[in-house]
Amino acid sequence: MEIGKIREVQLQEVWVHEAQQFTPWLAANPDALGEALGLDLVFEGTEVPVGDFSLDLYGRDLRSGKQVIVENQLNQTDHTHLGQLLTYAAGLKPQIIVWVAKRFRDEHKAALEWLNNVTHSETLFFGVVIKAIRIGDSPAAPMMEVVVQPNTWSKALSDSSSLNSFSEKRLTYQTFWQELLVLLTQANPELQNKSAQPQGWLPTSTGVANVNLSLVFTSKGLRVEYYFESPEAEVNKARFGAAYAMKEEFEKATGRIVDWELLETKKACRISSSGIDGADVMNMDDWPIYRDWFLEAYKDFKRANTDTFRQAIKQAKPTS
Repeated sequence: MEIGKIREVQLQEVWVHEAQQFTPWLAANPDALGEALGLDLVFEGTEVPVGDFSLDLYGRDLRSGKQVIVENQLNQTDHTHLGQLLTYAAGLKPQIIVWVAKRFRDEHKAALEWLNNVTHSETLFFGVVIKAIRIGDSPAAPMMEVVVQPNTWSKALSDSSSLNSFSEKRLTYQTFWQELLVLLTQANPELQNKSAQPQGWLPTSTGVANVNLSLVFTSKGLRVEYYFESPEAEVNKARFGAAYAMKEEFEKATGRIVDWELLETKKACRISSSGIDGADVMNMDDWPIYRDWFLEAYKDFKRANTDTFRQAIKQAKPTS
């Protein structure tokens, strides 16, 4: 039996340009980084503006709902990228901050470790080394190695890999959404490959980045919503304003009582409609009622997602 030999490939042979090639590749392949970190990672934006700077990648861990930012470089870490990483973290306030680089200087490893020690437990810093390897004449393959992580991360990861780590309620959410997706897909075939997550909301795409059409269990009952969740608050406000300018057409299309929520204390904005006060996913006998409400609400709100609506919110720009 012939056995190949693994050899490391220069990163620039695989991705010549960081911003034009590596960042788009990572955005399209979130599992490459997600598997290394133990996250169910999805990216929602690239080159995200933060003041006068641009963050490489912005996303979310689907299991926990935590926001994730990623800063890349295809060479050794430097002070410039460390400063950028902290600037993005301060501006966006994510829970998970990831620095990906070809090689980490000891000083920069120490800096991330110090940040993990002095920040609260909900803010997590990671350092990840990116390599490319090849076996014989095979295509180059990426390899990610976590070199800095919070002290408690390994245990938390081990715990979260077990179904027992999910609360009974989170697993119940997942079961409910799985069953609902079967019904939703009948009228919305674009949802066919969507998977349900153990969380209290089911987000679906509207065709506009960082704007989701979601179904939600809230503390008060059920809700259907367009959720504007760009990391830039001003982008959300501009898009919300463009939608509000179409208020009459929107409400006529849905045929529902609509709440227009600017959510002044948050970056996000929301257009929503609520029903079935006191609904609780743990009341399984009432699931048929909840499913019927969600199916009708989704159909009604989706009618408002017209080409005109999408173009209006896509073209909306923050006022200077």
